[in-house]
Amino acid sequence: MRNIGLPVLSAVLVLALGTAAPRVQHADFDLASRVPALSHASIGTLDDIQWVEHVYTASTNEAVDVGVSPSYPADQPIGQRWADFFAGLPHGPELAHLKAYIAPLSEVAAICGKGAVGCYGDDQLIVTNEPALGFAPEEVARHEYGHHIALNRSNAPWPSFDWGPKRWATAARICPRVRWNTAYPGDESLLYKLNPGEAFAEAYRVLVDTRLGEIDPSWPLVDRSFYPDQAALDAVAQDLASPWTGPTVHSFGVRGQVWEGRVATPLDGTLTVRLAWPARIALTGDGGQSMRPTLHRGRTLSYQVCGERSVTVRVSSREGTHSSTLRVVTP
Repeated sequence: MRNIGLPVLSAVLVLALGTAAPRVQHADFDLASRVPALSHASIGTLDDIQWVEHVYTASTNEAVDVGVSPSYPADQPIGQRWADFFAGLPHGPELAHLKAYIAPLSEVAAICGKGAVGCYGDDQLIVTNEPALGFAPEEVARHEYGHHIALNRSNAPWPSFDWGPKRWATAARICPRVRWNTAYPGDESLLYKLNPGEAFAEAYRVLVDTRLGEIDPSWPLVDRSFYPDQAALDAVAQDLASPWTGPTVHSFGVRGQVWEGRVATPLDGTLTVRLAWPARIALTGDGGQSMRPTLHRGRTLSYQVCGERSVTVRVSSREGTHSSTLRVVTP
């Protein structure tokens, strides 16, 4: 859930809560309360609190930046506890960019919005230190850390923050769902439950809960159609351990008047084809459907891979037999 009007957090994800869950172990996030964009007059900022901020050395020997509200007793090891918590989550190098803030519910609501027990934006994560409205702060923090992962990953040409990282978004078929109008990246209003950015954050939470021994983690925040199967959970783990860093280049020797070859496209995204001499280029998806270029610049054509796990490239010479190199760049 995002408050665009927040003066400090450029893109804030808020957990808006309705009826409290009957138990604390699994946050039962409800969307009955929508939080509109708030003005400067109706919301505080991080700078309104004199945070006791420190870079802690976690139990994993990693540095974690945590700010604790002065409303908490100074003799409680709250900052160290949360540094150990975040370092103990499945994570990658994005942990070094995190700034976590821990505050009582009233202060969290002042920053994040009424009815919120946590929010995230621009590498800044805010949660409470204690159960609030019946919700465990650890579950809220896991969800919000999922947004932190997405913000620090790539899913070009789409924004990972709204679509989810590359491998999970492919496994969850986000691109086809957007085409079919069953997913709405970035929607923070009526179609929030179909927002894949929130679905990824929840999928990350489920991955963590599963690793902690939960057999059937809860899924109350977004539409059940996003609930991750094992392939989707594996993709979340891959986005953590080996994030997508960019496209792959393939080169093929093209001979004769007509050449045809098949290229694997395991990930959704932009595919480009470039030939050194004039020719007709046709692409066919693995379902037999013709693919139309999204960009045609000279002898370079770009296409959108959206659910196709392989593509057939057919080159037809316009001027008789040729021998050249075909360059194909896949996501």
